[in-house]
Amino acid sequence: SGLWARLKDSATLAAAAPAQLAQAIDEAAAEAVAELELDEPFARLERARLARLAREWLEVERARPAFEVAAREEKRTLRAGGLEFSGRIDRMDRLADGSHALIDYKSANQLTPRMWMDERPQDPQLPLYAVSAGEAVSAVAFARLRAGGMRFMGYAKVPDAIPQLQRYDDWDSLLAGWRQVVDDLAQGFEFGDARVDPKNGLSTCARCDLQTLCRVYEKVSPLSSDEEEAG
Repeated sequence: SGLWARLKDSATLAAAAPAQLAQAIDEAAAEAVAELELDEPFARLERARLARLAREWLEVERARPAFEVAAREEKRTLRAGGLEFSGRIDRMDRLADGSHALIDYKSANQLTPRMWMDERPQDPQLPLYAVSAGEAVSAVAFARLRAGGMRFMGYAKVPDAIPQLQRYDDWDSLLAGWRQVVDDLAQGFEFGDARVDPKNGLSTCARCDLQTLCRVYEKVSPLSSDEEEAG
């Protein structure tokens, strides 16, 4: 984020001399590490790691059509169902046609935009931001910051809005579907829907801190009560 405070748009990135770009990367890495308050030599190692990732990522950005970074870590008021709450958009770009792309930085390896495409989506922040934005949104993407696997992943209204995104032919229907999903989830929360219904069975519960208070193991046990009594 601090790097784009310095570069601002694709034209500046393309025109930057190698020394200027290296300075911008080093300054952004130092700024990010300072916020972590790490002791040396850990801070030095982290600055070097972030700089390497930034250099690799900027090669992905260079392959894009013209864009301007319009918002970075911007707080937004989001509305879903009858609820209103605060969120923070990692990044919003203004594209050449005046529409906008929503981008969320991720480092996880197991990412896919299919996570957004059912009634209980995983990682639903971007769909929520897309339907809450006042701007015209024409692309929604993860930016996967993983060494050796840097890429954008997501959906776009038109081809080549951002390289590697999948075109979604009926964009208005996609946004309408997301609006329905986030409204349904918010209404369920608002009205106290607390059914024991893990999305992916017990794998959903593996890291839950409330296992001692939940009867999920009784609900999904492969043994029926009759089998348990017979045993």
